Amino acid sequence: MKLVVGVILIMMSIVHVIYGEKMQVDELKTLKASPLLIGSFRVMSLQGGMILLAVGVVEVLTFYNLVVLTGIAAFIPLGILCLNVLSVFIVSFIKHQELIKAVIPQLLIFLIIIILEWLTVI
Repeated sequence: MKLVVGVILIMMSIVHVIYGEKMQVDELKTLKASPLLIGSFRVMSLQGGMILLAVGVVEVLTFYNLVVLTGIAAFIPLGILCLNVLSVFIVSFIKHQELIKAVIPQLLIFLIIIILEWLTVI
């Protein structure tokens, strides 16, 4: 399961950055957003993608026993994913309820990944 989770996260990281750049940045440009806003969005999109990539790589390396996470360290990838989902919840439910419908598919994918991740840790 670690290999599946790792590969999915690596693919999601690539999609995250490409979608952010091609769809959302283009939309910001169309709306004539300030260069500061566009640059900030690019940074956040890349940060999110890099976090997913890092966790995915750790999962793949763990699957092949190239990295061994024992004790509480085994929960770090799961914790990072949960923090990612928590940030989506906070922004969507508290500040921007209009995002809820848009993020439901992402949240479902993350829920599946978190369950798979949980099952590999316990």
